[in-house]
Amino acid sequence: MRLNLIAKEKELGYTLIELLIVVAIIGILASVAIPAYQGSVIRGKRSVAQSGLLDLANRQEQFYLNNKTYTTSMNNLGYTAALVFADGGNSAVALDQNQGLVVSTSTARVYFVKINAATAAGYSIAAVPQLGQADDTECGILTLTSTGARTESGTATAADCW
Repeated sequence: MRLNLIAKEKELGYTLIELLIVVAIIGILASVAIPAYQGSVIRGKRSVAQSGLLDLANRQEQFYLNNKTYTTSMNNLGYTAALVFADGGNSAVALDQNQGLVVSTSTARVYFVKINAATAAGYSIAAVPQLGQADDTECGILTLTSTGARTESGTATAADCW
C-alpha cells in the first residue's frame, strides 16, 4: 500500500497578494521618509544663509569703521566684482551650499545675499533662498539689520530660523 498517494508537492514562490502587500509597505515608508529627508536638507542649508549674512554684517561694520558710513555696494565690501550683481536694484552675491561665491545664474546657488538698504546710520541685509532652497516656507527670506534684529518671511519664528 502506498502512503504517498495523497501527498502534494509543495509549491515554491510568492503569491501576487504577498508581492502587492510588500510594494504597498515600501510605498508607505517612502511617502514618510522622502519628505522628512528633504526637510532635513532644507534646514541644513539655512546655515549658508546665516553665515553669509554674518559675514556680510562683519564686512559692513569694518567698512563703517573705516568710512563712518555703511555702503550699498558689495564691491566696496571686498566681494569679487565679477560675482556681484543687482537683484531688484540691490547689490548681491550668490552662495553655494559650501558658502562659496558663485555666479548668479549658477545651478549650484542656494542663496542670494544682498544689501536691502544702507545709510550712515544703519543697514538691512537679506538672504533670499534660490532653486530647491526656495521650498523653505518655514523661514523664507532671512533678514539682519545693523541693530542685530533678525527676521524671517516664513511661517516659523525668527528663533526657529536663526
